[in-house]
Amino acid sequence: MRWGFVQVAAGWLVLASTSVGAQTTAPTASAPAAPADRGRFAAIWVAPIATHQFQGAGVEAGYRYRWFTGLYRLGFLQNGYAPPEQVTPLLTLERTQRLLFELEVGGQLRFHDQVTAGIGGGAAFLGDRVDISSSTNGTTWTTTTDGRGRIRPVVSVTMAGPLFLSSFTVYVGSNPEVRLSFGVCWGRHARQTERKSQ
Repeated sequence: MRWGFVQVAAGWLVLASTSVGAQTTAPTASAPAAPADRGRFAAIWVAPIATHQFQGAGVEAGYRYRWFTGLYRLGFLQNGYAPPEQVTPLLTLERTQRLLFELEVGGQLRFHDQVTAGIGGGAAFLGDRVDISSSTNGTTWTTTTDGRGRIRPVVSVTMAGPLFLSSFTVYVGSNPEVRLSFGVCWGRHARQTERKSQ
């Protein structure tokens, strides 16, 4: 009688321990939901081609949340001495040094695991320092400096990979200007493995 009771109690303990083990392991079998595609990004870029023969470099940084992006861009451009666009009575050459600050919001779309394409728009704050050299005889030159500040609407298209990016930027308006830039980026195009680990 006692031996039968011991056997029944042992069987019940084994059955209870297996059911408890199954209950404790069941929640771990379900994988948690994948986090949203988000994170900070940054880039360093150079602009070898631009309107008015501008060349220069800059940086940008921003944040992406799924398809939405917001960023700021800071850069310095300059060109060489050249005749101005308007006709002047004296022999005149101008050189412009430009400090730019751009704020932009937009969207982006991933294409497989290779590239991310983005488009955005915003405002550009441009500070131009124009050196104007003029001469009456071509041998003696007088140089003056003119500061010009303005705000212009900006639109840009960006192609970003895991490491490199290229951008085409347009200042829209009555006198449009364009800029082509290439650079190195971090975080703009997150690979699939990085997205899973976020």
